[in-house]
Amino acid sequence: MSGSLECFEELVGAWELRSCTSTLPDGTQEHMYGSAPVGVIMYTPDGWMSCYMASGGEPDPGGSLTNRTGYYGPVVIRPADRVVEHHVRHSTSEFMLGTVQERGYRIEGDTLMLSAEMNGKQIEVVWSRDRK
Repeated sequence: MSGSLECFEELVGAWELRSCTSTLPDGTQEHMYGSAPVGVIMYTPDGWMSCYMASGGEPDPGGSLTNRTGYYGPVVIRPADRVVEHHVRHSTSEFMLGTVQERGYRIEGDTLMLSAEMNGKQIEVVWSRDRK
């Protein structure tokens, strides 16, 4: 892992999936994993990550519903850009294998927002953690 360890420490831990929204160029929004998605993303202190997301709740009317996605691999953080790179070693989606998935990240309290542009859509995934 490269980048600042201090910046990476704020990501370390397990985060529970709250929402995954794609916004089309015309402003239309879709909930890619339904109205109540389930999943977790974890970042380890030694620079690895693992992510699992599955559909839950009701799909958006007329929208397509992604059933599940999972992947893992090492992480590179670019704190100046507020970008985390997920270097995908394995995935349930073949098109992701061997890719680098760049995600913009923002943390507000116990909420993590990851964002990316994919196929002309702006994707935002919201995660939260419970500090018990």
